[in-house]
Amino acid sequence: MSELLPFCKIKLQYLLEMVTDHELDDNALRVALYLALAHADHETGESRPSFETIGAAIGKHAKSVKRALNKVEAARHMTIERGTNKGKSSRYRPTEAALKRATERRREGDKVVPLSRSKGGHSCPQSGTDLSGKGGQDRPPNREQELRKEQGRASAPNLPDERQSGGTRPDLVFVPRGICFVREWDARLAREGMTTLERSLPLSPHEHHLGFWLPSRTPAPVESEEWQAQLRLLRDVIRHAQDGESTTSSAPRITPFAPRHMQRASGLPQDVAPTVGENRHAV
Repeated sequence: MSELLPFCKIKLQYLLEMVTDHELDDNALRVALYLALAHADHETGESRPSFETIGAAIGKHAKSVKRALNKVEAARHMTIERGTNKGKSSRYRPTEAALKRATERRREGDKVVPLSRSKGGHSCPQSGTDLSGKGGQDRPPNREQELRKEQGRASAPNLPDERQSGGTRPDLVFVPRGICFVREWDARLAREGMTTLERSLPLSPHEHHLGFWLPSRTPAPVESEEWQAQLRLLRDVIRHAQDGESTTSSAPRITPFAPRHMQRASGLPQDVAPTVGENRHAV
């Protein structure tokens, strides 16, 4: 049997299995989706909120939530280890069969089969623009798209290269606040004894959103080398942001990672700034 992938890598495929199951009614599907999206463990997919917590989130009574979970369990999408009334909560976990189906879906989707000339088709001429410098078809450049790319590069935080191995640093990814990816990062940081992103990092503006610059959209699997590299990089980002705040304590929290052109625009030119002792009401 092929090795199962971590739940974080097959979450979409697992949800697709349930969405396309005609035996699940809308109430059961909403409960299952909420557990997978809001409470599932990064590695195993296990969650353990109470009936009341689930019901308050999706607007259902606790008894309705209990009936819905029974239907999800009967459909073999989830196993339930029922708790007691003495403080032990119930535990919900995707079945091994469901995880296997989701893993197979993910691996099938990852396969890329190029269309060769022996199987038909035709080769397309390479397209290019005046900005790219490559040959092929000529078409006018999309100036708006080019500007968006330049603004995205300008808004990324600058970290000293010497703190990274080999003199280069991995690219940071912008993650807007308030989405599930931020909650996954907060849960992982809690396991490392660290505070949340909201308390550790300033909010950065990017394309009309506020959020954080992180090593990736989601944390890598626990105890992997990739996760250790992400953790080192994130600690560097936090240290860099806190050092910036200590030198400019009166600046707003979005200042350290704000784009440079925005920081320049926020200051007054010296030739128009009022001087000390100037009588601005003199005739």
